Amino acid sequence: MARERYLLHAGEDTIHDPNAEKKAEKTVETPQGKWDNFWYYHKIHVLIGAFVLLIAGYFIWSAVRTVQPDYTIGMITRQNYPQEAINSLENEMAKYGKDLNKDGKVVVQINQYTISSSKGQAANPQMDMAYQTKMTADITEGISMIFITDDESFRSQEQQGNHMFAYLDGSTPKDTATDYDKMRFSVPKCPKLANGSVKINLISGSKDIKLSALTKDLSLSMRVYYGSGIQGKQKDYYEASKALFQKLTT
Repeated sequence: MARERYLLHAGEDTIHDPNAEKKAEKTVETPQGKWDNFWYYHKIHVLIGAFVLLIAGYFIWSAVRTVQPDYTIGMITRQNYPQEAINSLENEMAKYGKDLNKDGKVVVQINQYTISSSKGQAANPQMDMAYQTKMTADITEGISMIFITDDESFRSQEQQGNHMFAYLDGSTPKDTATDYDKMRFSVPKCPKLANGSVKINLISGSKDIKLSALTKDLSLSMRVYYGSGIQGKQKDYYEASKALFQKLTT
């Protein structure tokens, strides 16, 4: 096969010339000839293999660089909050958490679920549906044990019959309970979060704003664990989240 490759574009005289055939065979036996021969017949396989290795390397690199949070907190609000405020909340909360996954750092991740007001038509029904789906998965799978809500979102969840928020001590309210103030703690009143600040980038320049001012309408709540669909699952994570919640609110 290698001999035929070297004579591929030769004329009839060359093809049937014994000397030409011997020369082609000797060419194949040289290191360069062996490489050229290999590349000629296998270059497609080599390129495909290199592409597969490149893709695999990318996924491995991404997995190594991806930071796995120790705590995930769900945030259900009617309006979207600046990412700077979210980052500040995450950093302040992380100071009081534990390295649950033993990767050498404490990471809190807040997932925003921005769902339009139930009093009016949704500004973006598709986005509302997407956030609602993600929030439902969060609740069903027990991804977040701590939630941040505004007043309307909190009441909406309770009044729709979801009954997803526990009392501040972690106990489960009755389905008919309406003592909502015992199920939530104002974020600005959290001693550990009151002094945090947020650097907001404006057209005129950056400005430091108190975290308590940006979160004045928000509250912290534990989700219901006992009596819920996730009771018995992720018990250690629930207890760790409850310990963090108690540190933030006392």
